[in-house]
Amino acid sequence: MCMRCDGYSWEEIERHTDVAIRVHGYTTVHVEAQPPWTYTIGAYESWDQPELIVVDIESAIQKAIVHAVASDYVEFGEVADATLDLLDVELVTVDESHFVDGLVAAWENRYSLAASTGDFVQVVPGPSWCCDDCGQRLRRLDEIRRAA
Repeated sequence: MCMRCDGYSWEEIERHTDVAIRVHGYTTVHVEAQPPWTYTIGAYESWDQPELIVVDIESAIQKAIVHAVASDYVEFGEVADATLDLLDVELVTVDESHFVDGLVAAWENRYSLAASTGDFVQVVPGPSWCCDDCGQRLRRLDEIRRAA
């Protein structure tokens, strides 16, 4: 569950976020909804790089993927192609139509602005991460969101 859902105030969340960014350069937010998602805060301010987001796969895998990709930010200031190949993931720019429902609310709260195209990249797991059935259910956030 996210810190807000666990009962923390926005002030407490901001303090936690601040400390994590000062120590590690970024922090992660995990939202245990159905389906769950995980994203970073701090990549832009620390390395002038887009934030990362992973959706639609098991929570533990989301967190592992985000930290594995973000470790390149920490070490190199950008994500290496070799890392993407090794992890069997792809980075795609998130279309701003996906931000209308508070997808990255803690990020928007921290920076006091609405997320837009270019602020986030989705880490899309490749075929090695999913069976054929679940691989077909993965949303691609680089595609314009269609009205339901």
